[in-house]
Amino acid sequence: MTVPSQADIKKREDKLKQFLKKLDEDGRPKERDVVAVVCSAIRSAWMKSDVKLAYLYSKTVPDFDDSTRTKWLCQCEICGDFFKLSDVEIDHKHGNHSFTQVDQFRDYFDNILMVGFDDLQILCKDKCHAQKSYMEKNGCTWEEAGYQKLAIALVKDKKDVAWLKEKGYTPATSSAKRRIQIVEILKKESEDE
Repeated sequence: MTVPSQADIKKREDKLKQFLKKLDEDGRPKERDVVAVVCSAIRSAWMKSDVKLAYLYSKTVPDFDDSTRTKWLCQCEICGDFFKLSDVEIDHKHGNHSFTQVDQFRDYFDNILMVGFDDLQILCKDKCHAQKSYMEKNGCTWEEAGYQKLAIALVKDKKDVAWLKEKGYTPATSSAKRRIQIVEILKKESEDE
């Protein structure tokens, strides 16, 4: 039989401290930690959901173009473009459900897992789904979300200064200010159309 070393004992004590941080003084779990675990489990169940997978399969079409190196395509239900399966996501039409307290469990469960085909849509990941998620999270319009997502991408890719100069503007002094500047320019251009 092997006797634990001092390192083993220290490691075990450290692990216990990690567990205890997530518990109240009486040893009960903190609500936020339990909710996080349950939320993760529901999201994990959604990834394997028969409804989700059946919807995806019902919306795929064969790709007979040998040059694309993919067998199946899906059409984004917002922009109408076709994408390979790895570039689309199954979206809940009525998303952005909150689950921060135990009493929200049933509503969250029903809205994520107990859905039918009419509650779902296929969206391209990088544009339409990202824009819809931003819109829901920030309570803005589709157009405003599009402006924000473009501004964020330009700043992130360090293309904001060049974009502003190309449009004939003097770039602001910080990336945060340039992001605001880009959004304002996009709004103005939209109004001028």
